[in-house]
Amino acid sequence: MRLSMLIVIFLALLVVFSVYSVVYAQGLSTQTQSTVTVGTYAFQGTFSYVATLRPNDVYNSTTLNQGQGPLFVAITRTINVTYTCTISLGQPGNVNAETSYLVTLSGGVWNKTLSQSSQSNQQTGGGSAATSKSFLLNVSQTVALAKQIGTELQYASPSYLIQIKPTESGTLTEAGRTVPVYFVTPMNLTIADGVITPSGTSYFHQGNITSEAIVTYGSTDTYRIVSYVALAASLVFLGMSVYYVLRIEKKKEPLATDDIGTLTRPYREVIASTTSVPPGGAQISMERWEDLVRVADTLGKPILEFTDKGEGFAHYVYWVLDGYSTYVYEVTYRSK
Repeated sequence: MRLSMLIVIFLALLVVFSVYSVVYAQGLSTQTQSTVTVGTYAFQGTFSYVATLRPNDVYNSTTLNQGQGPLFVAITRTINVTYTCTISLGQPGNVNAETSYLVTLSGGVWNKTLSQSSQSNQQTGGGSAATSKSFLLNVSQTVALAKQIGTELQYASPSYLIQIKPTESGTLTEAGRTVPVYFVTPMNLTIADGVITPSGTSYFHQGNITSEAIVTYGSTDTYRIVSYVALAASLVFLGMSVYYVLRIEKKKEPLATDDIGTLTRPYREVIASTTSVPPGGAQISMERWEDLVRVADTLGKPILEFTDKGEGFAHYVYWVLDGYSTYVYEVTYRSK
């Protein structure tokens, strides 16, 4: 395959690739919506308690702090529970929240509300806001109430549950962005087998304040322009290559037999006909008949001729041998 045809094929493949690049570039987005973090916040809810005890031989003390030991119903008078809530912002902003408190007593299938209250938790321009509230639980009265309800319902529950449930709700504003918040942090005091067991005494939550932003990709427009230019250039070069190949092929149109005879007639004395094609080795193609004649004159060699004729065509090969080198001129005639 000639070099010119290889170039045409390469440019055709380049056009196909350029078309794909244009289609791909058209499908790219110039803008996209992205979620960005504009601020952070942290919520901390903590319960602590101090129990007042009757005189006893277990602790030898009338007070028992959190973590010092189990709370026995028989020797516990009251439990003073303190709830502290802190909301911290990553940067100066506003906290606008309200904490509602619900204290309930339940015994399996029944549930009784002991108290309800609410408290504002606001801060403007700073980095954090805090609130605190205390609850005094009389253990003897609470256990007596649970037993009374069980007697009324004729339902004996093996355990009772005192629950203190703060609910924090409101909004946080940071970096111009306002988001809602909602936290529920219940503490449970389970009364079973004569022991009060606290659980759910600490809560922590950390989150981000986000905003939607439009991100513009300038490189997309650049890629589109480059793909258009590449497609246009590949089409131009492909057209020029095809034109060149067609023009060369036109110049190599076969000569008529009369033209071949006219061309070789003055040199028939130095032309020898053969029945075989030129031998292998290094072959040097001559563009013109005059070039082959000049080589023969310079080397003092005869011009050998091979003719291959068939239906509608005649192929003429002329060559000059010089050792391992062969100088060749050939032409093909096809009838029209």
